[in-house]
Amino acid sequence: MATKVTRWSPDTCDCVIEYSWDDSVPEDQRVHTLSNYVNKCAAHSALSTDTDRWNAVFEENPRKNIAHQLILDNAPTAMYDLVNSNRVLKSGIAINLSWSGTAPNRVLTISYTGITLTTNQRNTIQTFLNNRFGVGKVLLA
Repeated sequence: MATKVTRWSPDTCDCVIEYSWDDSVPEDQRVHTLSNYVNKCAAHSALSTDTDRWNAVFEENPRKNIAHQLILDNAPTAMYDLVNSNRVLKSGIAINLSWSGTAPNRVLTISYTGITLTTNQRNTIQTFLNNRFGVGKVLLA
């Protein structure tokens, strides 16, 4: 067993965090434990403890990734290509992410440029997002 420390800068905020993990544990079973907060971003600095900040950041980052994948999984074929059996955005389509509200209850808004979804398509995808994360946690703009 070797404990490793990773410095992580999530793409959801400007925090810089060091966390530890055991490299002898299979990747899908690893536990990441907060070691040190190097930088506390404005969105998370108001939380009272580093543990609260860690929990918020560690929830937001996967929420963003899972939401984008859920959108691709339920998107019309005009939005994605298949690459090695994985759905990826078609060339010319870009994802835009924005966060609002106060941590730990920040709301993620996702929009795409390069494609116009119909009202039906948007409503269907929003329903999937609401079912997965709860109403108001991830919005498709």
